[in-house]
Amino acid sequence: MAYFFNGNMIESPAVVSRVDDSAMLNRSINVGNIVALLGKCTGGQPGTVLRFSDPTAAAAALGSGELVSAVKRAFAPSADTASPAEVLVVRVNPATQSTLVLKDSLAATVATLTSTGYGLRENQIKVKIEAATNTGLKITTQRGDAYYTQDDIFRNAFKVRYSGAQVSAVMTVSSTQVILQAPSGTAVATIDLATYPTVQELVDRINAVSGFAASVQDGNGEKLTLQGLDACTTQDVKTADYIAKAHLQAVIDWFNGAGEGYVTAVRAADVGTLPAAIPFTYMADAIEGVTTNTEWTAGFTALQSVDAQWVVPISSDPAIHAMADAHCVFMSGIGRRERRSICGAPLATTDAAAIVLAKAINSDRTSLVHIGGWDYNDAGVLTLYPPYIVAAMVAGAFAGLTPGTPLTNKSLRLRGLERKLRNPTDTDALIRGGVMALEDTGTAYKVVKSISTWLTNTKFNRVEQSVGVALDYTARAVRNALEQVKGIKANPQSLALAASLVETTLRELAKPEPNGLGVLAGDEESPAYKDIRATLAGDVIAVTAQVSPVIPANYIAITLHAVPYSGAVAVG
Repeated sequence: MAYFFNGNMIESPAVVSRVDDSAMLNRSINVGNIVALLGKCTGGQPGTVLRFSDPTAAAAALGSGELVSAVKRAFAPSADTASPAEVLVVRVNPATQSTLVLKDSLAATVATLTSTGYGLRENQIKVKIEAATNTGLKITTQRGDAYYTQDDIFRNAFKVRYSGAQVSAVMTVSSTQVILQAPSGTAVATIDLATYPTVQELVDRINAVSGFAASVQDGNGEKLTLQGLDACTTQDVKTADYIAKAHLQAVIDWFNGAGEGYVTAVRAADVGTLPAAIPFTYMADAIEGVTTNTEWTAGFTALQSVDAQWVVPISSDPAIHAMADAHCVFMSGIGRRERRSICGAPLATTDAAAIVLAKAINSDRTSLVHIGGWDYNDAGVLTLYPPYIVAAMVAGAFAGLTPGTPLTNKSLRLRGLERKLRNPTDTDALIRGGVMALEDTGTAYKVVKSISTWLTNTKFNRVEQSVGVALDYTARAVRNALEQVKGIKANPQSLALAASLVETTLRELAKPEPNGLGVLAGDEESPAYKDIRATLAGDVIAVTAQVSPVIPANYIAITLHAVPYSGAVAVG
């Protein structure tokens, strides 16, 4: 009688085993809280998501521009919040790379250099090639005061010698083959480098030809031969050892290696000569390009492939704001990666104009900031930054908070506001109009109330960004937990597993800080979650639960009961 065990039919008697590691799954919540910024700068690859964990690295890669200003302030947004662990960046201006063609002494192209960066500043890169102190070439690349240089760039590939009976022997090396002749004019072997792609394999093949002996030089046995060796024609290998070289490939590898950071190199096909010496020569042809809605669309499309919870377009254009909101709505639905945007108006936007802008957006996924902020620039000059830069600070502050924590009454690291709002005279109208107002409290510059532009109703999860974030975070966490249920057998056990996973996840979300996230709020009488149910219909497992996201304490009501004093005084 056979036995079916662990997916196999056991026919012969045996002792079999399996390890059930289902309980080893990491149950911790693994959902991010990341901010992404889109805008213009002078460095970095356009239309690509770049990740930075500190502002210094971001500035070095991105150069200058409003996007760089926004990134720096997103990393240090508030004294009341932590800094974001990571900031994602998308450069939208369609810049191109600079190039330089290297030629040999006969003006034949041997390699094309391309800058690793994009934009006009890449035209500042200059390259110098000169004779090495000992062997090969010395190359320097420089931009401004920073440079990379390397002397004695060379590669000895293999040594060969003919010691047979013929009076002469020569070797010819091209980009695709090695021809051995003994005597000169009589080919005894034509070796296809595609068949022997490494130096060691080529050496072994040469050693199989009568009278020829070859050996690998300098440990280069694993280096490639096809399109990798320097050329030579009817080189004498009878009267002395000849060392076949790969100096050109060594040059290419240096440009493409960790020792050089400004350019990459592509070797021209079917060449085996070294580039000629040149004085410092500037690279050219990089441009900034014109940024249109097409480039902004491409930037938002690039963000679809990454996990981000806060999106800020570094632009005051209402069309771009609408694009950001549409992106967040799409990603929060079909995209299954909930996110929200913080947008900023132009400088000198009046309260009335801001209310009109907010009404046009009218989305629970997008907030609008309309006040610019003063801060010191890199030169130490006090500068008025537009509201969309301040919006990056707001998003950075949200990303530095535990999800579900409101930004209401939290300060921003500003040196002043564009203008002073009166609380409540001005701020009441702005809040009713869906504008995230900022105020000078006398001790700090704070967010009055962290609201969205939603005006349709007063639902907490629509109006209060923090409440919506708490529900977003809960939905993502529960989805992630139930991923392991997808594809298993649909039976009562799978229903129990689904319900258990949801309960475990919600319990973790309900743990108050600092031991937990406190995304859900409740107590024994009014639990943070309840009524978890899992039902099965066909191939669909439906899970429902009631959850209570945290709601900010926006209003503190104090009642003082005034009672006339009564008492008695005795005299004498």
